[in-house]
This record gives sequence, C-alpha cells and structure tokens, in this order.
Amino acid sequence: MGFFKNKHVILAMFIAPVLAIIAYFAVDHIVSEKPQQIQQGNTYKLAARPNCRYPSGRCTLHNGDIEVDVRLERVSDAAIKLILLSNTPVEHALASFVSAASEPQPKTLYRSATEEGAWNAEFRLADVENSTLRLAVEISDSMFYAETPAVFVDYETTFSRENFPK
Repeated sequence: MGFFKNKHVILAMFIAPVLAIIAYFAVDHIVSEKPQQIQQGNTYKLAARPNCRYPSGRCTLHNGDIEVDVRLERVSDAAIKLILLSNTPVEHALASFVSAASEPQPKTLYRSATEEGAWNAEFRLADVENSTLRLAVEISDSMFYAETPAVFVDYETTFSRENFPK
C-alpha cells in the first residue's frame, strides 16, 4: 500500500474529479447550440414530448419557449375534436390527419368561443391510431410545424377507472 502514500497520487485523486467536472461543462458550453431569436417569416419545427407516444389523451409540442398542447376528444366512433392550446398567442392554425389510405387537405382550426386561447376543429376519421397528425401554427408571423403519430388520442391507464369518483 505504499502506492497511496505517494503525495503525487493522493493529489491526483483530488484534482482529477474536479478537472473532469470542469471539462464536462466546458465541452457543453463550446459544443451546445446557442438559442436564436425567432425571425419573422421563417419556419421552425416543433418537437414532440414523450406524452405524444402513449395513449395519454394529449400531446405537447415545443420549440424553445413555445409550447403547443394538443388534445383530441372523441365525439363519436368516427369523429374526433382537436383542441389546441398554446402558451403564446396563435394567429392561425391548420391540421390534418394522414393515413396510408388517404392524405386529406389541411383543415383550418377556429378560435374556441368557450375556452380562452383555444383553437379547435372536428375531423372524421375511421382509424385514428394508424394516422399521423400534421399541424402548422402561425405565431408571431413565423410558422411552426409538427408531424407526430396520433396514438395519443384515447386516454388509457393500466388500472380500472371504476374505483374512482367522477
């Protein structure tokens, strides 16, 4: 154990973790993408959060500070209502559901009369689970778009809802 009595080894054991932490943050600072100001007239992609991959009843799309929350509610077996909420004012919104069988034209979403800041539209769909949601939103004279599978339509849990009050 004379190895651990060497003052250089002991000093290296204290300095190495500190240098590793400094190097970690230095590389992150040098390599990371710098945030950019939104420029009018440009288009930007919205990234889907993990709740879009599961039957959660909603899908959150984001890009920087902009967050768009999409909810789908079943009106009937073949019709659904798309409700869109954003943390920034939306000027215009278009949406469509694309499947292997069809690629319909985008439908304009309209401001909700009952919910402040909400936009909605009804869609007729036979097979929602195998469809893809395409969404385009105009915010601050810039277009934000997203494409995500529509598997999040129905809210499902692994436990029974019979035990919970409504």
